[in-house]
Amino acid sequence: MFNIGSFLARTGYTHESLAKKMRCSPGLIGMYASQKSVPSYEKIEQLLKLGMTIEEMFGQEAAEQTHLFVQTEGELQNEANSFKDKVGEAIVELLNGGFFKLKTKPSAPQHSVESNSLRDH
Repeated sequence: MFNIGSFLARTGYTHESLAKKMRCSPGLIGMYASQKSVPSYEKIEQLLKLGMTIEEMFGQEAAEQTHLFVQTEGELQNEANSFKDKVGEAIVELLNGGFFKLKTKPSAPQHSVESNSLRDH
């Protein structure tokens, strides 16, 4: 359930001032506040850019559940870099640790074989 009331209280926006920022009518903000309407994706995006939190938007429980899935671009980049570093380290370790070195067996001694052909006496 969408709840805009706590955002309005925290920021000091009125229906009119928020409507002006969002380029919509104060009546639409009133409908959000009375929970008679739910904002479109575009309006939710605008509210988030204006600083509305997930907690304010959908409540604490929803925020806790979405926290598991929502990451910032920086967090995702850090995870990708960390993964890349770990893979690189593992490859270097495998190469340096001899995992790919050929393990050769000592060669068998070469015996000369005398031929049974005519020999010089």
